[in-house]
Amino acid sequence: MRRAVIFILCLALLSGCQASDIRSYWNDVPLLEADIRLSEDRFADFAELAIAAPEADALAAMDVLFDRLTQDSVAYYVYSEWVDGAFYNPLSPCRSASLYGKAVERMVADAVLELNECEPFLQRREWIEYNQPGAPATVPGCASFDSRTLVLVLDLSCPSCRQALERLSSDSQWAGLRHVAVCCGRGTKPDVPGWEYLFPENFTVVFDPHVTPIYFLVAADGSVEHGYTPAF
Repeated sequence: MRRAVIFILCLALLSGCQASDIRSYWNDVPLLEADIRLSEDRFADFAELAIAAPEADALAAMDVLFDRLTQDSVAYYVYSEWVDGAFYNPLSPCRSASLYGKAVERMVADAVLELNECEPFLQRREWIEYNQPGAPATVPGCASFDSRTLVLVLDLSCPSCRQALERLSSDSQWAGLRHVAVCCGRGTKPDVPGWEYLFPENFTVVFDPHVTPIYFLVAADGSVEHGYTPAF
């Protein structure tokens, strides 16, 4: 019993230290080093801390960062791209709708970037909100789910996307699941059997065509069981 209490206290202390670290992370450090790789590494460390910290602390730390960035327009542009890569890109382990949404909110409010420069970030903020784990699945052209479903999002003009159809259909972990392929781009309809092919006109309302191929898993109740995963 005593060991269990000590373990719980250690976890609480560790969590508190992490929260403190994230809140003060950007205090008194240069935003852009002479060697920009050092700054990029520092931001990568911040992203990893932020994704693991309590959300309120991570969001507050993001505000601290952007408060400082407003004083340096060059750094603002550089960090905007790093934020995009860390918190939006499906390949990133730090992908987060809440942190990315906070960053985009600041980009618009701070008015350091021109409105047209903010538009791609605003569009990606809309895309990242769809098909979050635990949320109802949104798949244009698919009205309902009554069984576990593997959804592959692909561009017909992309060879690796077409290869993903073959690779996923032959993967035993997906055997017995319904397979749905949501397609965009120019190209002939694939002939890989076992897939339901959808060609929705409103594809880009939900999906980012620049990050295909990705797949996700939908539970029988229609909720997202597992979020976006690269299918390279």
